[in-house]
Amino acid sequence: MYTEDIIRRVRDSVDIYDVVSGYVSLKKAGKNWLGLCPFHSEKTPSFNVNPGKQIFHCFGCGVGGDAFKFLELQEGLNFPEAVKHLAGRAGITLPESRPRADEKKSDDERKALLKITAEAADYFRSELEGPAGSAARAYLAKRGLTESIIRDFALGFARPEWDGLLKHLRQKGHAPALLEKAGLIVKRSEGEGHYDRFRGRIIFPIRDISGQVIAFGGRVMDDSLPKYLNSPETPLYSKSNVLYCLDQAKEPARKQGYFIIVEGYLDAIACHQYGAKNAVATLGTALTDGHLRLMRRFAQKLMLIFDPDPAGVKATLRGFELFAGSGMKVNVVSLPDGDDPDTFLKNKGYDAFAACLRGSAKFMDFVLAQVVKDGAAASIDEKVEREAEMLGFITRLPSGIEQDHYLKKTAEALNVDEVTLRQDLAKQRTAHTGPRERTGEKIAERKGHRPKAEEMLVHLMLRDENIARELSGQLTAQDFTDPLLQRAVKRIFDQLERSASLDLRLMQVEGDEELNRILTHYSVRELDWENESNSSEKEESKNKSIRDCVTLIKQHDPERQIKDIIKAIREADEKGDREESQRLLELQRDLSKRPGRSIPGHGPGRSWS
Repeated sequence: MYTEDIIRRVRDSVDIYDVVSGYVSLKKAGKNWLGLCPFHSEKTPSFNVNPGKQIFHCFGCGVGGDAFKFLELQEGLNFPEAVKHLAGRAGITLPESRPRADEKKSDDERKALLKITAEAADYFRSELEGPAGSAARAYLAKRGLTESIIRDFALGFARPEWDGLLKHLRQKGHAPALLEKAGLIVKRSEGEGHYDRFRGRIIFPIRDISGQVIAFGGRVMDDSLPKYLNSPETPLYSKSNVLYCLDQAKEPARKQGYFIIVEGYLDAIACHQYGAKNAVATLGTALTDGHLRLMRRFAQKLMLIFDPDPAGVKATLRGFELFAGSGMKVNVVSLPDGDDPDTFLKNKGYDAFAACLRGSAKFMDFVLAQVVKDGAAASIDEKVEREAEMLGFITRLPSGIEQDHYLKKTAEALNVDEVTLRQDLAKQRTAHTGPRERTGEKIAERKGHRPKAEEMLVHLMLRDENIARELSGQLTAQDFTDPLLQRAVKRIFDQLERSASLDLRLMQVEGDEELNRILTHYSVRELDWENESNSSEKEESKNKSIRDCVTLIKQHDPERQIKDIIKAIREADEKGDREESQRLLELQRDLSKRPGRSIPGHGPGRSWS
């Protein structure tokens, strides 16, 4: 990792407009530059770049940050890689890092393994192109793969012999121990020596997100088993965190706004060959959270090609928990006659495939159709079972609107009383409710919007550093009742204490995307009066808004909080809970001491000047 000084030098040497405009067509819009967001599909521009603050924010999908963040998202880089990229752009020479001995050993091993897998891929490809690969080429042609797609995916062939690859790589000076670690050879169970893992198979190189070969898959050309054989888990390869074709599909998926998920190598390759270049495939495993994290960097929607056999239905339903908590939109695509994408595309073509994508079902609609497929004709016992199963899905939906929608649809599908269904849902919710939050720990109520006065002041402080400095002497972060706005204010005030200026780029918190998004949102968003031509009217509008917001925050919320706390103190005293009573008394004293409060028994606080 680079030092803060190096990161600051790089950050200050690049202009975010220059960086972003290399990817996005931007037009001037007030103090910002406006364009179509590269991170989600949209027709009306909502992607803003603010050169003054050196940040970007999209009001459509909510993503935002500095030049480093933009490059991480756009190119799929990690933070050190983004720093290195922008340093090169700015002509800054980065110091060579001096990793610890164990880190250097691990890094050296990784480089060696990557070299081995790259050379193995070259070997397999040359074998396919040579005399030994004639049968494999004929097989691929019979499967409908063109020569260009075979080259694009660098397909190869492993001869049906025991040590062809082993001999080749040993001649290049690679030790058997590293070849085994790369998953390319297997130690003999009896005696000494090794043999090739892949023999007599079509070879599919598996690449990481940046396009480096990290593993392989092999497929037989007859009916022998196993049909598919994949590399084992290695220091380079973890099947739960790698998707086949992701390196080629990420940009098409970003432009189209979604990924197509299929199961096999040939299905994914067929999608790409026929024009669905946003397709990826899992590698012998169900979708994982690691897979979703990878795809979420490029698109927020998934099209899941559904396998209609019973095992496929169960596998798809098992993905509910994963999808429900991912924040991604998921649709399920059913191909006619149970065809797989490879067969369907060869027989019907891309237009028919695209029509199936357009006719896809929302994941929850798919769940409903599968669970209550017998519908009103089911017996009473079956209806009870189906209702319980559906309620199990509905309670895990994050949106109350969605829950309400699918309650109604379930009642209709089973021909049962909706009121009864809602009563049963309430019982399930009660059974799964966690411990009650203690009074005072959650003062802000869960509403559909944030407190307007608090929102306005955060907006003002992020747009004008002088306002932030003035308010830091009048309010504290604890005066704000919304938890996220409270964190934002704390971040603003902390930055003012540490630095002479309010640099939003230094306020970004690694791992706290919710906070980062709200900071960039209000920093980029213009205020109504900023477009007023009369400077005195503009100043008057601003000052009036500030006074009104401060007054509201100081005089309204604390009284409600203190009333709640006093009530809770009485309850704690009645229960004999001295520890809880003491905690609440301290919280009450803290509220009473804050500036601007008119609390009985305490002097008046400072007023806005």
